[in-house]
Amino acid sequence: MPISEAKVPSCRWINITGATAEDTQEIKFLRENFPYFHALDIKECINTGQRPKLEIYDRYAFLVLLFPIYNRKTKEIESSEIDFFISSDYLITIHDNRLPIIDKIFNEFKAHNHLGSNGKCNILAMLTEVITQQLNACMPMLDHISMDLHSIEKLIFRGREKEMVQEILITRRNIVDFRKTMQAHKNSIKKLAVANRLLKISQEPQSEEIINNAVEKSKEIWDNLEAFREAIEALQATNESLISFRLNDIMKTYTTISVIIFTLTLTVAIFTARLSHTPLVGTPFDFYILLGLLALIGAGAVAIFKKMRWI
Repeated sequence: MPISEAKVPSCRWINITGATAEDTQEIKFLRENFPYFHALDIKECINTGQRPKLEIYDRYAFLVLLFPIYNRKTKEIESSEIDFFISSDYLITIHDNRLPIIDKIFNEFKAHNHLGSNGKCNILAMLTEVITQQLNACMPMLDHISMDLHSIEKLIFRGREKEMVQEILITRRNIVDFRKTMQAHKNSIKKLAVANRLLKISQEPQSEEIINNAVEKSKEIWDNLEAFREAIEALQATNESLISFRLNDIMKTYTTISVIIFTLTLTVAIFTARLSHTPLVGTPFDFYILLGLLALIGAGAVAIFKKMRWI
C-alpha cells in the first residue's frame, strides 16, 4: 500500500511509497496531517536524487539518505532515496519501494520489536536499524567490485588489455556512482546525535553508541570505496601503458619490415634501370647473383636491427 501505518505504545511509524507528484494522496496526507512540515522538505520527497542531509526544526528533523542499488541488466549502480521525518513520537519514511529492508523492519516494528528498556518505543533505535541494515546491504556490492578488480588485474597481464578497457570503465563508473551516493552519509548520520539532544527522540543511555555504530559502518564503506578508487585508477594506468607498449612494439616491427623491404626494392630498382654501365646486367647468372645480393642485404639489415634490439 502507498501509505502504511503501524502503532506501538507511545509512537507510530508511517511508511509511504509512491509520492511522485504534488497532487498524489501521499503528499496530500502529509500536508493535511503534518501542516508544520516545511514546504521544501515535502517538495524534496517528490524530487528524488537529492544530496544526503539532515535538517533540524523545532518539532521534527528531516533526514535524506541515498543508498546504492545494483542493476544487473545494465551492470550499473543506481541510487535510491529515503526521506525520514523524525520526531520523539513518530517516524515517517518515504521511498520508491526499491529497498526491501524497509518493509522487513516495518513488519518487525509491528511486532513491537523496537521498544526500549522503559517499555516505550525507541524511535532512534528503529531509525538507526534501518540505516545500519541498508549499509550492510551495500557489502555484497563492495565484494562484487572487489572481485571485478581482481579479475581485471589478472586478465590485464594475460594479454587481454583491449578487452579490459570496457570492463575498467564500467567498474570505474560504478565506483564513482557508489561514492557519489555515500559521500555525505557519515556527516548526516553524525548530526543525528544533535537532533536527538534537541528533540529528545530517545532517552535511552546507549543512544550515542547506536548512532556511532551507524557512523562507523558508513566510514567503513567509504574507506573501501577510497581503496577501490585508487585501485581502479592504477589498473587503468597500467592497462593504458601495456596497450601503448604493445602498440609501440607493433609499430617498431612494421617500421623494421618497411625499411628492409624498401632497401631490397631500391636494390632491385638500381639493377633494373637499364643504364649503359649497370653492373651484372647481361652477365651469366645475373638473375641468381641479384637474388644472392638481395639475400645478403636482407640478412645484413636483420642483423643490424637485432643488434639495435629492434627485433
